[in-house]
Amino acid sequence: MDVWWSEIGDGLARLFVQPLFYWSVILLFMLSIRRIRQERRSFGTRVYDIFAEGRSTWRVSLVGGSILSVLAIGGGIVITYPFLLVLSLVTILLSLTLKLRWLSAAYTFGITYLLLMSVPYIPTGFLPEGWRAGLESTSLEGVALIMSVLLLIEGVILAKTSSRRTFPERVKGNRGKMVGQHRVKKLVLIPMVGLLPAGAIEPFAPWWPLFSIGANSYGFIFVPLLLGWEWVARAQTPKLVAMKTGRQTLVIAIAALLLSAASLYLSLLSLAAVVVCLLGREMIYGYHRIREKRQPFFTADHRGVRILGTIPDSPADKMDLLPGELIVRVNSIPVASVEEFYEALQTNRALSKIEVRDFRGENRFTQRATYEGEHHELGILFVQESFRKQLAE
Repeated sequence: MDVWWSEIGDGLARLFVQPLFYWSVILLFMLSIRRIRQERRSFGTRVYDIFAEGRSTWRVSLVGGSILSVLAIGGGIVITYPFLLVLSLVTILLSLTLKLRWLSAAYTFGITYLLLMSVPYIPTGFLPEGWRAGLESTSLEGVALIMSVLLLIEGVILAKTSSRRTFPERVKGNRGKMVGQHRVKKLVLIPMVGLLPAGAIEPFAPWWPLFSIGANSYGFIFVPLLLGWEWVARAQTPKLVAMKTGRQTLVIAIAALLLSAASLYLSLLSLAAVVVCLLGREMIYGYHRIREKRQPFFTADHRGVRILGTIPDSPADKMDLLPGELIVRVNSIPVASVEEFYEALQTNRALSKIEVRDFRGENRFTQRATYEGEHHELGILFVQESFRKQLAE
């Protein structure tokens, strides 16, 4: 047992020599800075704080990492340094665009899998001998299995995404008018514990490790896996987009997981799992683009004022006002424009009573006392420019 604890400590130390660990922090910082600058240009204020792209994912991240670790250790999936370097290089290159859609496991692990398949065809001498041996001995079945589980995690988080934690944007539509949209995106760091060749742990069962590379002993290594996605919701509510794409991703992930499990008996099925993930992912994006060609959802509406978003922890956020809902009355006064909204708001500075039409077409009332020092505009974001900004211009 002391050997196992010693190897766990060594595995944790190995985490800090992996480029993906540091790149995840750098990438999250760059994404946040770019998004905050865009929010200030669009709304005159920061909507979400720094690192919001990676927040509220740690529970699923830990659970998913634990499941992957159990599969990796229990199944004896051996990870080599050359494989980790190739995976890191692929992940970093795909993330240089700062578009998180390319960090889906379907792309990072799918491309890495295809590169591993091409290693035997690379001319001798092009790769260092140690690299070639490490890459050729990496289990393709194990790579496909990890990819499928990561895609499953992606689908679960997507399906559970709250519309109050997606990122509103104000952009020009096809006709030159300002329209609103939401960016559904997340960057998740999944910590996985895998097996590294040449440690102090001896095989404890005849079948272990299942994916052996011929080493007689193994150690632990903590592997930081980057997982990301990004969807734009303009013709639909962000919640609907997240729910649909999440469920579709789950279907693809389950099919790939079944193929990966079956590849233990027929190795060629691991390639089928990768193809299902890559093609399935592109089909989901294609179907999403078709739906997004419809009339923009976040536009001016003569029946009321459409909510584009709310600032977290603002009065509007605490009143449970949701992106996409329609404000029809404020303090019992009908409103059909941003100007009318703020005029009605000023009729009672101590209490804000708002009548909202929800997604089912039903009206509901919400009210809240207004306190000194709180956001003077309740923290609601609209497609139109703010009333005060219009007056200034």
